[in-house]
Amino acid sequence: MKRQTVTGVLRVTRGRFRRLVLEDAEGRTYPIAPREGLPAFPGDRVKAELSTPSWAHRHRRRGPPMMEANLVSVLERGCTTLLGHYRESRQRAWVVPKDKDLLPPIEVELKAGLAEGTLVAVDLGRNPGLVTGTIAATWGHPDAPASVIEQLVYERDLPRAFPAPVLAEAARLPDRVPKEEAARREDLRGLEVIVIDPADARDHDDAVSWEPAGRGGGRLGVHIADVSWYVRPGSALDAEARARGVSVYLTDRVLPMLPPRLSADLCSLMAGQDRLALSVFLDLDHDGRVLHGDLRETVVRPAVSLSYEEAWTMMQDARSRHPQAKGLHALHAITTKLRERRFTDGSLDFNFPETKVILGRDGEPAEIRQRLGDPSHWLVEECMIAANKWTGEQLARAGRGIWRVHEPPSMEDVAELEEFLKGLGVKLRRGASSRDLNPKDFQAVLERFKGQREEYVVHRKVLQALRLAVYSAENLGHFGLALKTYTHFTSPIRRYADLLVHRMLRPGGGDGRYTVRALGELASQTSALERRAQEGEWACTKLMVMRYLAKRLGETFEGTVSRVERYGAFVELDGIGQGGLLPWEELGGGQYHVATDGLSMRSRRSGRIFRVGQRVKVIVARVDAARGFLDLVLA
Repeated sequence: MKRQTVTGVLRVTRGRFRRLVLEDAEGRTYPIAPREGLPAFPGDRVKAELSTPSWAHRHRRRGPPMMEANLVSVLERGCTTLLGHYRESRQRAWVVPKDKDLLPPIEVELKAGLAEGTLVAVDLGRNPGLVTGTIAATWGHPDAPASVIEQLVYERDLPRAFPAPVLAEAARLPDRVPKEEAARREDLRGLEVIVIDPADARDHDDAVSWEPAGRGGGRLGVHIADVSWYVRPGSALDAEARARGVSVYLTDRVLPMLPPRLSADLCSLMAGQDRLALSVFLDLDHDGRVLHGDLRETVVRPAVSLSYEEAWTMMQDARSRHPQAKGLHALHAITTKLRERRFTDGSLDFNFPETKVILGRDGEPAEIRQRLGDPSHWLVEECMIAANKWTGEQLARAGRGIWRVHEPPSMEDVAELEEFLKGLGVKLRRGASSRDLNPKDFQAVLERFKGQREEYVVHRKVLQALRLAVYSAENLGHFGLALKTYTHFTSPIRRYADLLVHRMLRPGGGDGRYTVRALGELASQTSALERRAQEGEWACTKLMVMRYLAKRLGETFEGTVSRVERYGAFVELDGIGQGGLLPWEELGGGQYHVATDGLSMRSRRSGRIFRVGQRVKVIVARVDAARGFLDLVLA
């Protein structure tokens, strides 16, 4: 019988028991069969044959038998670097990967003076036919704070130094806005333009303005750095930006999509500095309805740069004498209307706190801060969403573009969410198929648990049921924002998709160089690079949080039970943004039985119950920062 073949990407599962799996285009995963002679690594695109292992029938009594993937060939090398320990014997040298149980040894060149067992990064290249590598970096003190983040950069295959031709091209750009270019643009240097960003922002893509009109309406201006004027198609800068896809923000550094001369200087909108911009103007009525929109090439000179904290302080002070206070108050009023209209239409609101790690002078994490969005964040967010929605509609009218799409969840994921909610006594209203789903029904679930102990867990469950937002050359709408059309226009310094949108919105729409097929490939590539960056950022934050907790063994924290399993309860620690395992052995009362709804666990001996959403006090018992494990005991 002919075996079924499948192509997909190799990934390592999360959790304590890591294994290599193949993920196909539909998101289905298959364990990898034992193999010999075919080195393959996480991130590689491979071809495999599916088969049913003999053990599957013994462990799966209901449903179709489990399938495993037998690797046939490596189609494309997606993993270009890995970490491991240097070994040598006589005239041969090799590197044993850190995941030695999952990955094969890599042959490398002999390195004189390199000590046996030194941690190194190996560059594998992109040729799927080669299984040798070259040593790209070594760490004599691998546990130093800067070293562990540098290792993560290599391990996650994140972008590193810019090639010399790219830096040289950036250096040749003019230091100031050329007079001839400023002369052909609309001059907005007299308009009160406000920049609002985090206090530690490394780049500044956007600014806003408000010009009041009669009856409570006015003109909203969203001014975005005109990166497309500096980064031209076919240039070295463009090729590098496309290869990077997005900027990556780690705890102690930023890996920018564009060289700092552009990202932190020429393109960054800063107070008192002339900058080229693409400005979207939206005429709004007193209720925030868009009456008319316009896109213009402009020159701006921001009047002020504010941190979110400074903006929020000013917004709360009705008597503020700051020169921009009146404009900021007017923006607050109109964006509040925009926000209300958005939620009335069904937009989902996941207001999870942002975890920020504060480093000490020694580079070690000294403090963990969690911050929820406040009205200053919402002001900027509503302005950006309004501009992204309007520009997405312009692309839709043109019939060609890249959109930010968020498809409705699959019915399988909805059914799983329904089962979870049933245990909480809540029924999810829904249509019969994925395309009939209404975001308002999911919004109702989020509202139902607002302020309750289960709020965090329910929000997480709903979020897990939703698909990931991605880029697409097909306009598929945005379920989470309850919008039929949406794109990303407002961050071209740090997202390549936004840069493409800028080019397509200009007269000529990219001069015909972007076919629908080419846009589809760019959308797919950019989505993958965005996912790589997000996972790298999450991994870095988790690593630093774990290092923080490793110095607090024996300390007591309060937390919330977020999940129960047969081997214990997971607890999310307050103010930390990280959870740990409370093993059943530490709970007392012998083994625990998990309820069929998965919302509670009960001791077979004592009858003690732990429920999802329950508040507990725990002590940090054991931390494995490198592997990301945190074990807790009851206080």
